[in-house]
Amino acid sequence: MQLYIDSAKIEEIKKALALGYVHGITTNPTLLKNAEVWKEYKNLRSFYSKLLDMCDGEVFAQIPSQKPEKILEELEDLDMSRLIIKIPSVPGGIEIARSLVDRGYSVCATAVYTPSQAIAWSSLDADYVAVYFNRMESNGMDAKGIVKTILNVLSKTRTKLLAASVKTTDQLDFLVSSGVEYITVGYDLVEQLIISENSQKDARAFDDDMAKVIKAFK
Repeated sequence: MQLYIDSAKIEEIKKALALGYVHGITTNPTLLKNAEVWKEYKNLRSFYSKLLDMCDGEVFAQIPSQKPEKILEELEDLDMSRLIIKIPSVPGGIEIARSLVDRGYSVCATAVYTPSQAIAWSSLDADYVAVYFNRMESNGMDAKGIVKTILNVLSKTRTKLLAASVKTTDQLDFLVSSGVEYITVGYDLVEQLIISENSQKDARAFDDDMAKVIKAFK
């Protein structure tokens, strides 16, 4: 499976990538706004160029569902083999995606909430559909059932399910055990994954015993 860091904050991304188990980076306009990327980068091209330089994996960049041409012009001379273009799952977005797929771009449908949306995007030959898991649960939807149905829908296609809006380790555990192979999480959850009080207790005991072994050799 592959984990992604869902962030536009460079320091968070650096720390997440340094852990060794994060494969790539996902972003969206809200994350860009919260990170105030315009204060450090002259345009979106320079920002995404930085992200591509930071990792060997994929970087997801979202474009607007209306009039995306200017942003695409900024991005198209970057490494498009690793830059995945995210497009909201709305009528205008899917029309733009059709032209991008025809031109050889890698595409991810984002804000997907239903199996029927996943069917449409897989038929279009999108690379990914991003499902907002926690948001589904918060809206009272059967997030677990929907994810399982979408996995089944996509099982015989090349389109992959990317689980987004994952906020807890319980949600992560469910997604992985259900067969979801691509998941993006915020930095707080990235940090939590390897933390366990029992593991820390055992590690301290091992360190104490090793210190005694080393001392005994002297």
